[in-house]
Amino acid sequence: MILRLLNSIIARFRKPLELGSPKANKLVLTQIAEQGDDGTEERHVRHFAYPMRGASSAGRDHAIELFAEAGLDVSETQYRDGVMGEHYAAVANEEFDQLTDSLRDEFARMGWEYDGWECAVLKS
Repeated sequence: MILRLLNSIIARFRKPLELGSPKANKLVLTQIAEQGDDGTEERHVRHFAYPMRGASSAGRDHAIELFAEAGLDVSETQYRDGVMGEHYAAVANEEFDQLTDSLRDEFARMGWEYDGWECAVLKS
């Protein structure tokens, strides 16, 4: 019982994993590595961002600009009035971590949530 109580307390204070952080990216890389992909080859990558509750309508234009300035092809998502940015890139390098880290920070500043990325799995 005490162990369960301690785990409950720890869970309340644990910092949630931030999508787009290098730590979160490593978790995705672990998943694709289990499928025989080391992440070093260029592949199709999609990034997602959504407005947080109360975000201004002008934020959508800024979100589109943010993806475009990062060199991503921009389109709308099917749900929640979000925006998607697509490109071809290797996902297992510092440059990719820097991109996702900066996207997360910039979207947060404008009242949007960077909802991470997904990619094709390429087996060697």
